[in-house]
Amino acid sequence: MKLAEYVNSIKEHPEFGPATVHYRHIPPVDAEYADYTHLEAETIEALNRLGIKKLFKHQAEALRFIKEGQNVLISTPTASGKSLIYNISVIEALLRNKNKKSLYVFPLKALEQDQLKSLNTMIKNVKSRKISARIYDGDTSAYKRKQIRTNIPQILVTNPDMLHSAILAYHQNWEELFKSLSFVILDEVHTYRGIFGSHMNQILRRLKRLCRYYGSTPQFILLSATVSNPEEFGQTLIEEDIQVVSTSGSPRSGQHFLFLNPVSSPNFSAAKLFVNCVRSGFRTIAFTQSRKITELIHLWVSQLSPALQSKISSYRAGFMPEERRIIERKLATGELLGVVSTSALEMGIDIGYLDICLLVGYPGTIMNTWQRGGRVGRSGRESMIILIAKPDSLDQYFMRHPDDLFGRSFEAAVLDPNNPYVVEEHLPCAADESPLTLDDAQYWPKEFEEHLDKLEVEGSLRRTAEGEPAWFASKPRPHRHVNIRTTGQTYTIFEKGTGQAIGTVDSVRAFTECHPGAIYLHRARQYLVDHLDLDKHDIIVQECDLKYFTRAQTEKETEIIQTIRSRPRAQFIVKEGKLKVTEKVTGYEKRALPGQELLGVHSLDLPPQIFETIGFWIEIETQIKRAIEE
Repeated sequence: MKLAEYVNSIKEHPEFGPATVHYRHIPPVDAEYADYTHLEAETIEALNRLGIKKLFKHQAEALRFIKEGQNVLISTPTASGKSLIYNISVIEALLRNKNKKSLYVFPLKALEQDQLKSLNTMIKNVKSRKISARIYDGDTSAYKRKQIRTNIPQILVTNPDMLHSAILAYHQNWEELFKSLSFVILDEVHTYRGIFGSHMNQILRRLKRLCRYYGSTPQFILLSATVSNPEEFGQTLIEEDIQVVSTSGSPRSGQHFLFLNPVSSPNFSAAKLFVNCVRSGFRTIAFTQSRKITELIHLWVSQLSPALQSKISSYRAGFMPEERRIIERKLATGELLGVVSTSALEMGIDIGYLDICLLVGYPGTIMNTWQRGGRVGRSGRESMIILIAKPDSLDQYFMRHPDDLFGRSFEAAVLDPNNPYVVEEHLPCAADESPLTLDDAQYWPKEFEEHLDKLEVEGSLRRTAEGEPAWFASKPRPHRHVNIRTTGQTYTIFEKGTGQAIGTVDSVRAFTECHPGAIYLHRARQYLVDHLDLDKHDIIVQECDLKYFTRAQTEKETEIIQTIRSRPRAQFIVKEGKLKVTEKVTGYEKRALPGQELLGVHSLDLPPQIFETIGFWIEIETQIKRAIEE
């Protein structure tokens, strides 16, 4: 069955047909190529061996900027050949000087593995010189880590967490890397938004500071999904001038887009549609908005079609490394016919050839919508995106105004490089790497001395008593206490009886999803949480087969500590300031499987989680509130 025929079968389906509110076909786009004559002969031969005879125009444009020594951000759609740009540039540099080093930084471990495979494929086709590339991350064994530090490869592949805590923190072990570092590759940089982006900015400040200490000035190559402000965002992230390449020359296949607004539960409707897609012969990926929904849909699909159990899987953060690799391999080889995922598969991991993308709820941004939709229909194959609406206002808006989704521009990527909480977490790390002096204001240009004074009073930094002032970290390795992705500690989930670790969660999810009595879902298996150990950060579970799932009940209170600035905007006043957020899990619901009927409510006595941050809020004038109420 062709996808166009499948569109008609959905429209005629007794359940999905009445829910269909809009259909659009997006026509294919042809490739645009450009000449680039500055490649080494060996590079051209390697590309020819890979079947690459011509470069897309955005690839040629980016390579010219890189050849000129400029920092570059390539912001083009998924599957447009961005990784080839930096691989060519790095290999070219190594052909000219074998002592050069490059650092590849990916936000996810799965991306590291995937990109190393494609890099190794290219390296093998460079016959005149042996090029070394290794991964150094949390899954690398202690033995291999020592090997890598002893004999640093020409290309080191890592992630922000390891760069922060294992490379910058122990830079004396990486002297050869820092002295010869010529390229820093930052892939999927659109993920470095918000608080994660603020942390990444601080890590890059520390990286550049150490590079200067060792005498190198690396060139940055950034890769991103399409955003509306690539130049501003790229310059904010690395705090360097940057050239932007944003017009893609890669081809795009035709795409069918359906909007479904189901009357019944959108999550259960998605499970039924997922089964229908796979049974109709289409390899399918469903993107959800949470880990819990990911696991529920996987469970429902397994119950609706037991014959598919070995051919489908859930995928999300929190799986053990070995389990992730198995799922990724089965996806890439075609052993799996479908996968239900959080945003974890949104980025450029090789997941083989997929036909249909189910969006279970609007992803929240236009950028994420097309990023997820770009995971299907590669290599010239037509594809389909089906948006399954939830009852919330934004989903329902697009159901009533579908043209608006196609007409909207991509959102801006925003980060705050001067978030005081984040800056004050990283300054002790920088001081531990090399004592801070007033000259370091070039890396922290805003309120640097004020931050130093505050950290000195708090006891995080110690200042020299004589001579030019310098600041040292009060405690060794403060990096260990800085979590760049989430607030709080990571909890490990152990199966009772076997003692086997089956997953991990952050401290927030530990309270909301792994409290005593909760049902923890893991790849269509149910586990009853027996014990939550707040001191050891362990969760003990036992496998079960119960006819219900659980949903936490929470209370959240946000207190305004200080208003930093405010300004009028339209009929409102927008304010920014320091906030104190208190969240408490008060109990949990038991809901039936598969009907989701409420079976009961149980109370919990868990400590509140409290953190301070910077936020903004909108104040509504009294007369406007009164008019709305009337």
